[in-house]
Amino acid sequence: MRFVRAVLVGMWVAGTVPVLAQDARPDARMEFSGFSVGLLLGYSQGQGTLEFQDRQYRFSVSGLKVATVGISQLSAVGQVYRLRDVADFAGRYVSAEGGLTVFQGGGPAMLRNEKGVTLYLQNVQLGLDLTLGGGGLSIVLDPTDEPTPPAS
Repeated sequence: MRFVRAVLVGMWVAGTVPVLAQDARPDARMEFSGFSVGLLLGYSQGQGTLEFQDRQYRFSVSGLKVATVGISQLSAVGQVYRLRDVADFAGRYVSAEGGLTVFQGGGPAMLRNEKGVTLYLQNVQLGLDLTLGGGGLSIVLDPTDEPTPPAS
């Protein structure tokens, strides 16, 4: 009985941690779009915008996935937590995922980089994509980009 109770408490805690984090005010907001192709190994690439401290920063994103097949177009919006300096946004983010997209799909994703910056993304995919493994993505801030005030 103690084991069952411990498992249930563990599941409850694991399930509520992301919700609690999302209830806090995000440090930044982001959006990006791109494409993904794969045959056993997958590759994705895209461009996006980060809104942080009343400025906008452009960035590029690329990633690798394992155990995937298909081709799809991706759009995502998200909230960024634990971001104190814009330079900490860049880096390699990891997540474990799986999913199937036939024509249109997507859903939520949580990724974290080595500096502790956490992304909560809501994505939409168009195309055909089957992913059984995990992967990661790398974000690079545009080095020539001067931050601009967000559009109203």
